[in-house]
Amino acid sequence: MAADSDGPVRSAETDKLWNEMSVDPVELHLGKDSGFTLRAYRMSDTLPGAKAAAAPAEDKAEVEETDEDVKPGGKHAADDDAAPEDEDALEPDAADFADDEDDAAEEDEDALDATPEEVPVFLTRKGKLLVFREPGALVEYVKGNDDHDLAAIEEYAELQERLSADDIVCDEDDTYELDLVVANLRGGQEAWEPELLIKAAEVGRDLGYALKNDSVVNSLAPGSPLDDLDETFRIVVDGGLRGKLAKRRLKKNDSQQAAIAWRGVIAKINDHVEWRG
Repeated sequence: MAADSDGPVRSAETDKLWNEMSVDPVELHLGKDSGFTLRAYRMSDTLPGAKAAAAPAEDKAEVEETDEDVKPGGKHAADDDAAPEDEDALEPDAADFADDEDDAAEEDEDALDATPEEVPVFLTRKGKLLVFREPGALVEYVKGNDDHDLAAIEEYAELQERLSADDIVCDEDDTYELDLVVANLRGGQEAWEPELLIKAAEVGRDLGYALKNDSVVNSLAPGSPLDDLDETFRIVVDGGLRGKLAKRRLKKNDSQQAAIAWRGVIAKINDHVEWRG
């Protein structure tokens, strides 16, 4: 399987390795730098500390109240904090009812947290994504270290034994050119490349979750402007009558605002990348 039309070709042995490990090498292009990391998808109940990745409600509210340019997802997250300054002003029954509602909400949140879901796991360590400029440096690190989040997967010890530099060949679907996103959006609707932007949203959501970065998560959350744009691109790619209608809808989007929003997301991701090798 080729990484791209001009890039290196994966051997059958390399394909077998990644399939058996259920891990993939990922190539990231960010600004003037690019490199490789690893990503896996696992059920959340098989990973330590999965519940901590959920965005705290108070942090979401703070983001929404201070970000005027791009409204992140979870539009009503701040409503929970809109309580009267003086709780004694509530009638006794109303106060009791409010407490009951809070308890019910906490129970519902705990139930959601307890439901296993498939989540992304990267080579992240202490809130940083480790990206290696050279395949050999990535392999050397993996073989010599297990103090990062990806080491929690069951297959990690076997991956350490079997991995070689020749295996760091990324599938085209796992190559993300985030460095092209802002320029493409600024080129206007006619120049937009849906596949490029869909992939950017995909890896952005994954990295937001893996890095526990609420700002990135919220910016791409359901109902956010960037998520709506992503959904429209997906309809366009699917084609048909809905695709034609979606193309018309794209023309109503402000390309400059979309570019500004994505520039902010990419900057936040870049701030949490640790370049190595």
